[in-house]
Amino acid sequence: MSRVAAAVVGVCAFALVGCESMGTAAQSKTTQGAVLGGLVGAGTGAIIGNQSDHAGAGTAIGAGLGALTGGLIGRAMEQNDQQAQQQQYPPASSSSSTSVSKTKFCPVGGETFAEDVKYCPTHGVELKYKE
Repeated sequence: MSRVAAAVVGVCAFALVGCESMGTAAQSKTTQGAVLGGLVGAGTGAIIGNQSDHAGAGTAIGAGLGALTGGLIGRAMEQNDQQAQQQQYPPASSSSSTSVSKTKFCPVGGETFAEDVKYCPTHGVELKYKE
């Protein structure tokens, strides 16, 4: 294995070890997928490109395709999470019923929820009662 390929593999391995801290709330799954896909694609592209004497081009193409694919997969995962969250915490219905039921709302986003939901699943804040 040449020095370039070994260096790329080493950088990718180091980056993958650091990916454990990528799961912060500030980074979406789309971003995480794009970064991880770009790193894996760059490493794979460098190895394959090195075999055909085009390590630089292989790295660039692999990084681009990996980032695109990882971003798309991450976005699909985010959408699935949002759908599951909406099914688990459906908004309170606006139809009036005969039972006395108070609805709660999120002070940050304004979404309404049933009385049994205590915290906003999107913003994590305690829900307030609607008057």
